Parts: sequence; C-alpha cells; structure tokens
Amino acid sequence: MIMILAVYLPSPGTASVRDSCKGQSVQTRICAASSSSRLAFFDFAIVIRFGLQFAFSNAHSSNDQPNNFWTQTMKFSALARVYDRIAAAPREPERAKLLAQVFRRADRQTLYAVAHFTLGEVVEPQFSDKLGIGPATIRAALASISKRTTEAIDDEVKETGDMSAVVAAYAKGRDSLTVADLWQRVEHAVKREEGRLQLVKYIFQHTTTGGAKYFTRMVLNQMRIGAGLGTLARAIATAFEVETEAVEHAYAMTNDIGLTAARAKQGAKRLAQTGLAVFRPYQFMNAHKVDDPDEILAEFAGKRVIYEVKYDGARLQIHLKRARPHEIKFYSRRLNDDTQAMPDLVAALREAWRGGDAIFEGEAVAFDPKLKRKQPFQAVLMRLGRVHDIEAKVREIPLVLYLFELVYMDGEDLMQRPQRERRELLKTLFRPTDRALLTEAIESNKRADQDKFFQRAIRAGHEGLMAKDPDASYTPGQRTEHWLKLKPAFETLDVVVTGGIWGSGRRRGLLSSLVVSIRDKDEFKTVGKVGTGFSEETLRDLTAKLAPKIITTRGHNVEIEPEMVIEVDFQDIQKTNRYAADYALRIPRFKRERTDKSVREADTLERLKRLYKQSH
Repeated sequence: MIMILAVYLPSPGTASVRDSCKGQSVQTRICAASSSSRLAFFDFAIVIRFGLQFAFSNAHSSNDQPNNFWTQTMKFSALARVYDRIAAAPREPERAKLLAQVFRRADRQTLYAVAHFTLGEVVEPQFSDKLGIGPATIRAALASISKRTTEAIDDEVKETGDMSAVVAAYAKGRDSLTVADLWQRVEHAVKREEGRLQLVKYIFQHTTTGGAKYFTRMVLNQMRIGAGLGTLARAIATAFEVETEAVEHAYAMTNDIGLTAARAKQGAKRLAQTGLAVFRPYQFMNAHKVDDPDEILAEFAGKRVIYEVKYDGARLQIHLKRARPHEIKFYSRRLNDDTQAMPDLVAALREAWRGGDAIFEGEAVAFDPKLKRKQPFQAVLMRLGRVHDIEAKVREIPLVLYLFELVYMDGEDLMQRPQRERRELLKTLFRPTDRALLTEAIESNKRADQDKFFQRAIRAGHEGLMAKDPDASYTPGQRTEHWLKLKPAFETLDVVVTGGIWGSGRRRGLLSSLVVSIRDKDEFKTVGKVGTGFSEETLRDLTAKLAPKIITTRGHNVEIEPEMVIEVDFQDIQKTNRYAADYALRIPRFKRERTDKSVREADTLERLKRLYKQSH
C-alpha cells in the first residue's frame, strides 16, 4: 500500500501530518531543533497508525548557506564551507563548537565520513598505505579537466606554495557530490584497486572549488584548519554529551574515529562498550626513552622490574582467530594489514599456537637463511609491505617472531590485567619453535642485573632493553612511563621528512638533503637538514619514494607531504630561530628509514627539549 503524507509547519517548533487518503491526523513530534546556529534543522519522527516509523529532515538556511545542506545528503561543498569557518575561528573552543554542530545533525553515514575527513583520512586507516593518491595524481587529474599542462600547474604551485589553492582555481564541478558518496567512492576504489586518476577527476568534476581544495588537502595530509585529534574528540563529546576521555579511549581501542563518533552518537553506555575485536587493530602503547639507566629503578622503586631484550626488528600487532587453519593477520606499527608479506610467520604461528582467539604483539626480526645470524633492521624493511617476489624474499630473509604482549583472549579484554600476569598467560598459549618464541627476559630489582642484561643484549646485536612495571596495565594510544626503553648513549631521534633540496653534480636528480621536522601536537616543526649518512643506493631509493610526495617546488627546495619517518643521529642540539622548532640538530646524520612507524610515532618537541636540558 502506498501512503502519501503531507507535512505542514503551522508555526516554528510544531508539525502536523495528514494521511491524504483518509484525511486523518497522524501522531507527530519534533525530535530536534536548533536556533543557536546559522542553520536551523528540523527532524521529525513520524509514527503512523500501522506502527511504522519514518524520518524526515529539512533545513532552512541563512543567506550564506546553501539549501542543499541536508543531514542525510550533506554536500561535500557544504562541509568545505564549514572547514573554512573552522580555519577562520580564532579560538579552539569555537572550532570544536562548529564541528559539534555538524556532528549533532549528521546521520550515521555522514557522521562517520566527516569524522575521518576532519583528521585528513579519506579511507579506513588500515588501508591508508593503499590509497595511492599523491601530488602527481592530483596534478594529472587537474591537468586533464582544466586542459592545462602539468608543467603550467607546477609553475602555479611554485608561485603560490599551495597545491590546494591551484586546484581550487581550476576544479569547478557540478556540486553533486555528497560527503557519504565521496567516502564510498574512495573506499571502493581502494578495495577494488580501481584507477586513482579517474577517481580524482570524478571528484573534481562533481564538487565545488572548496570541495576540491579540501579533498586535495586531505589526501596530502595538510588540512590546516586548526582542528587536530584533541579538537575532534572534544567536538564529538560536546555533540553527544559524553566525556572527552571516553571518546579518546574508544578511538585508541579502535583506531577508527568514524566508528568512535558513531558509537558516541548512540550514547555514553554504547561508547563505553567499544572494545577490542579480532581483526580491528587498536593503537599501540609505546615506551618512554630514558637516557640515564638510573631512571629505571628510580621509576619502579621497590619492584622486581621485568627486563626484556629490545630487538632490532618490526613491531607487529597479531590478530588470531582459531580455526582450521587459524586465521591470522599482522598489523604494522602504522596499523596497516601486512599479512600478505609474511607467509612464513603465518605458517610459524599456525604451528606454534595452542590457544584460542587472541590479540597479541611481537617483534619480527630478520635472520640469514639458516637462522644462525641476525640481520640488520634494513633487512626487515625489505620484507615489510612487499607485494611482489614475496616467496623469494622469504627464502632470502626469513623472519623470526619474538612475542612479548597479550591483550585479548577468547572474548576477554586483558588490558587491565598486570603486565606480569599478561606475560605469564602468553607463555601458556603457544609452543615455542625456532620461528616463534617469547622474548628473552629477566626480573630483578638490582642495578647490576640491569647492566649485565643490557650489555648482553648489545653484544648480541640488539637495540637495548625494555624495562616494564610488573603491575602496569596496557594503555592503548599512549606513551607511558610503565614501559621504559634504554639504548646506548649515542642518541637518535625519529623525525619526519617535510622537505628536501635537489642535488647537483654527482647527486643531480636526487634529493641530496632532507629537511626534517619534529612533532609538536598536531604540527611538524623543522629542526634541521640531513645530508650525510646515505649510500648512493639509499639516496636513490629515498628519492624515488619522496618525489611523488612533493607538494611545492621553489628553485632547488621542495616541500614534501609529511609521511616518511627516518631515524637520525646527531652530535648536539642548539637553540636557534632558524628553524620552526626553535632548536636545531647539529650535524644530523641519516641512520635508517622507519617504514614501521607512522608520523604519529615520531619524536616530539617535548623530548627534544628534554634532551637539550640534559646536555647543556
């Protein structure tokens, strides 16, 4: 049966609905109305005589807002205008309030997408390494739709210093693309391995200049609206009247800001129920680095500290579902699914595992083919993320998995259990083999034992040691003092590559120096230029990876999308106003690329300041 409903708005805040077939009134109620913002939204739950429920939404706009700003069909162009207002807001509370207004009015699908977009994510984080859209794709798509050459576009980018501004000048689409449709299209393209150039062209042709500008910023990790994770968490909390800490915890447990926002919309109770799930990665807990061995026993005074070898490998988060055979997935430190590249570790765990469903952690270390001699970290990098010649590399560089952490078992979250108990339980869940075993460890409250264990680890070619509070819980997404990391005195930093300088002479065509930055909350602040420590082969490899990420070029200097983390050593730290961090690394030298780390795990300005104080 088809029913025709006519809706009347006799006065603000009321609604009446009639069944046009029988002329009878139907029960109505206004679910939400907002008079405090520039947009007034009205949502009605219409319950008809047959017990069915319908939802109807309408929006009445002010002069500078479009009539198409609907909750269920929010245009991406409308979100772009909100981002402009957020970027112009002088204070953080105002930015959070503007975001909260959007969240409060959005349906679940739109809410999920907007939360991700605001963090600069256009696809689920575990698929971010498969996005495949960088400056080169943006330039090619813009050239195609604007009939301009990529060289002409490059010249304008050099002049303005902002690729998104150049995109906005030429991408003038039909304004039909919704927020939800954009999310779905990118997701489908990534999961189905569809052409990225055609995808970007479609987006530019179906949104406004503002929409094209912010899409460009999202894929280049340059949102620049002053709304990082902290602002986003407060906005979600404000929109749905939940605690900010609960939002941050749910995000750490899921690494999915869209899911977190959707759970918050369902209320505080549902948000609190957001926990671990097999094949949904959480955010790692990380250790503080200590520079003085005395700090360890001072921090854990009166306790028998758990000391573990700090292996020079790649940290993995392992999700296992018991079956025949076991279903296993490995997630990298970036929380990307890296299972395909490690079939040897999948086989090793299937052989060793004796427990049920579980989520645990380990370190993958490279060995020679006979498993006699440990290989350097660079050998591990040759295995991570590989999609071609996997079997050949498995034979050439076999991996050994050292397990050290258990957070979930057979439906039970173990994060709140003490560290010692989690480790002891992990021991019972597998039978050690030459390819899967527990990390070497001791327990002691004596400095002499700590020194002896540390020296043994260094002599064996490992990085150092981890010292763990035996009573500590596991805190996802946090760098805590419950885990302390001790390495040899010669200090290193994990920094983010944000620029470079094209070389000349023998280094012509290569990025001969890299501009590196330290993390300061949601920003990256420059601390120096790295021009030594590279072999020619390494420099060619780094250039090949970084060239597609170049955003702007000014002479020999380039700005690079902040995605690559490298480890550098240095001789000293100096105060200076030459760099944005107000500090500079003296004679920094490239040590290795950290493909296992995301930019969120780069070292912070806080740590840089601490190192400066310790040495001056």
